[in-house]
Amino acid sequence: MDTGSVFVIISLLLCLYALATYIIGIWNKREELFNSGKIAIMMAGVSSTIAAIWLFKLLIGLDFQNEYVASYTSRDLPFVYILSAFWAGSAGSLLLWAWLIAIFAAIIVVRKKHDELTRYAMPVIMLTQAYFFYMLATVADPFRRLSFIPPDGNGLNPLLQDPGMFFHPPTLFIGYAGFIIPFAYMIAGVYLGRSDWIYSIRRWTLFAWLFLTLGNFFGSYWAYTVLNWGGYWGWDPVENASFLPWLTATAFYHSTMIQERKDGMKIWNILLILFTWELVVYGTLLTRSGIISSVHTFGQSTIAPYFIYYMIFALALTLILLTWKYEELRSKKIFESFASRESSFLANNWLFIASTASVLWGTTYPLLSEAVRGYKVMVGPSFYNQINVPIGIALVLLMAVCPIVAWRKASLTHLKKSYVKPVLAGIIFTAFMFILGVRNPYAMITVFGSVFAVATHVVDLGRKYHRAEDADTLRRLAMTAWDNRRTVGGYICHLSAILIVIGVAGSALYETTETFTLYGGQQYALGGYTFALKNLDTYNKDNKEVASAFIDVYKDSTQIGTGEASIYYFAKQKDTIVKPYALLDGYTDIYFSAQSVSPNSASVKIKVIPLMVLIWTGGYLLIIGIIVSLSTVVVNRRRTDVNIQK
Repeated sequence: MDTGSVFVIISLLLCLYALATYIIGIWNKREELFNSGKIAIMMAGVSSTIAAIWLFKLLIGLDFQNEYVASYTSRDLPFVYILSAFWAGSAGSLLLWAWLIAIFAAIIVVRKKHDELTRYAMPVIMLTQAYFFYMLATVADPFRRLSFIPPDGNGLNPLLQDPGMFFHPPTLFIGYAGFIIPFAYMIAGVYLGRSDWIYSIRRWTLFAWLFLTLGNFFGSYWAYTVLNWGGYWGWDPVENASFLPWLTATAFYHSTMIQERKDGMKIWNILLILFTWELVVYGTLLTRSGIISSVHTFGQSTIAPYFIYYMIFALALTLILLTWKYEELRSKKIFESFASRESSFLANNWLFIASTASVLWGTTYPLLSEAVRGYKVMVGPSFYNQINVPIGIALVLLMAVCPIVAWRKASLTHLKKSYVKPVLAGIIFTAFMFILGVRNPYAMITVFGSVFAVATHVVDLGRKYHRAEDADTLRRLAMTAWDNRRTVGGYICHLSAILIVIGVAGSALYETTETFTLYGGQQYALGGYTFALKNLDTYNKDNKEVASAFIDVYKDSTQIGTGEASIYYFAKQKDTIVKPYALLDGYTDIYFSAQSVSPNSASVKIKVIPLMVLIWTGGYLLIIGIIVSLSTVVVNRRRTDVNIQK
């Protein structure tokens, strides 16, 4: 048996031991059992770390007798992609996921006091962790040995040989693993009939949401720079798989504010965390089981039934507990008026759920069609766009309303005082853009909603600034920002969403595309730019042959840069891929994609895409906003956790 397999089994046994000690400790209220379980959890973190390090050792050493190493590495593979082969297949990804959960569990028992919620949450985490290690020990063993030693491995799929492979999957799996913590505390809260579990998991939720956001952001940029179509989101089933839990987690974070302030939406928040965790598992099922066709689905395995069993168990457990404790957890009536902040939060949640339902239906429909008809019917981007574009615009408009609408019930006087100036700002700016030539209805609504939203956020921050007690302007600004970090972090996230919406609208509505052939000395004009073939070159780079066309770009007779449109040929896999290149000019991307490169000419597709940079800028701002929100602590004013530590 391989050393890595030994430590996987040790991790499994430690998780089972911790599970048993916590359950018996809860039943008998014996402190020594909790302490013993705590030690087992920390040891499981250590043993799983050793297992992960061992797989890295096998990959780096190119031990081709290991089936996983032989499947995803080769002698000519660059070192960075040898490392990223760790999560290239289902077995490695599952080990990464189990390892991360083990680390997070160890962090909790080291940092957290033995409060009641934590003690009831740990059995849920240990059961999940043990189940994952069981799969690793049986059906998804990354340490399985071959009966022979191949002279070389199969190598990594050429599309995965990109820096995005080093960042995108790990950040997603950190987010995936992080969501087990809110789910476990939710189960503990429901079992105990307590609603204050949301305070224990706020930072863990933000942490998981942060990395899920990073994962989607990296994935979008990876698609844009690798997949040769000039887009960043194609509604591919596996793209959707990571987007679905992001939607429900976003809805949850908004609705927790109602529970914190009004003790409302408690059942709804329980269901949102349940849906988020279920969608996390479902996303992994789609990504790594190979049950659906996708450009991203590189890992084929037999673990699909195990994920399905787990999803059924988690769903049944939560619903049974919720039915049992329903009366204890039921919220009081909190919605007094349609014109209130409570109603705006509810509308926000329904919009996110509507988006989730549409994406889930479009993603799952191919599986349902195959079960009923015997063949898969894929759902195209037009289906998702028809539903989610209006939802996105509605969310921007709602984002404009929410910051300054009153709690409980907004009076007509309050509405006039709060919204007249922001609405006028939106109308004036939209009229100005109309004069400049923006006539598309979607673009005009986006402009109005974006300016309206920014204006209401400025109004709210202005009110907070005037309430700060300091004569010095800079100190007053700093005090306003520091004392309202949660609000400021949320508003940075809102601003990022506005920039992304504007970028999506601008890039989709005003993109210019043409495919043409360039010869030496020839020029071609497109979208206000002139393109001239500079030179052609073929060379070897790492484990691939590269054929490139270098194209000078001119604007108003001035050269602004040179684009490289390349074609990569991977001899190991006998596969050819196109490597696009994006040149940024102000707010406009010039996107080069080679169709063919010959000794004296190059056929290229060139896209002139305005405002694409706002999507990436918005992504960076979103990360900053979440980090700012993470820096705050929300005090539980309704109930103090019961500390049962002796």
